[in-house]
Amino acid sequence: MWNFLVNTLSIAYVQLLILVLFIWYFLVHRKDPRMPISRVGVIRMIILLLIFLYFLMSWASGIRPALAEAAVFGMFLINLFLLNSLILSRLERPYRDALTTYCQDPQNMENLAAVWSTGKRFYYLRHAFSSIMSGESPARFLHEIASGRIRDDVQDSLRQHGLTHQFISLKGMVAYLEGRLAAEEFLPQEFKALVKQQLEQLQQHPWMVDQINAYLELAMENPEKIHNPEWSLMWEKTRRPK
Repeated sequence: MWNFLVNTLSIAYVQLLILVLFIWYFLVHRKDPRMPISRVGVIRMIILLLIFLYFLMSWASGIRPALAEAAVFGMFLINLFLLNSLILSRLERPYRDALTTYCQDPQNMENLAAVWSTGKRFYYLRHAFSSIMSGESPARFLHEIASGRIRDDVQDSLRQHGLTHQFISLKGMVAYLEGRLAAEEFLPQEFKALVKQQLEQLQQHPWMVDQINAYLELAMENPEKIHNPEWSLMWEKTRRPK
């Protein structure tokens, strides 16, 4: 069985047929309104097609058998790369569907959970090779990549649906704190009432809301622009003689 498969894939016309099927899928994939269209993907496909045609013409030119086998192997590698792209596109489709569903009903936590589960599966596979070559823990690398990309995708999807608010904002933080505060069973009621009142007062100052939201946006998108004086004080304390 294995020898039959290898012998079949070693035929140049079989590789050409597989390439035609991949090109057909690529054209159908571009017509799907749910999927983002990238010019880089089009250019990459054209380059791969030209390389494949070069290998095919080299094989058909009657070169030595060893070089002909190398040309067929090159065709196989190109088709293998296209197969990986096909698998990624099949994983990206449910992720884009989950983003659309979440934007239609952002209050449903199940929709958000579906976004994260399908998004992690897509980005983990997409950057699997990069995680191995990153020089750090692959699990940590993939988690950071997926978390950042999914957050940005959610933000972009919300903006496309007319929701211009930040994905992470003071309002969201206050809602999270209020939820945690209500879930605490061992805190005194007086303390809960005091904290809740302070959280409500915090949101009543427009200047404060704008500044905190600006800080959160800067921390998520451009952390290199943040200068926290507290870090400098902590650094100075560590350098002082004891």
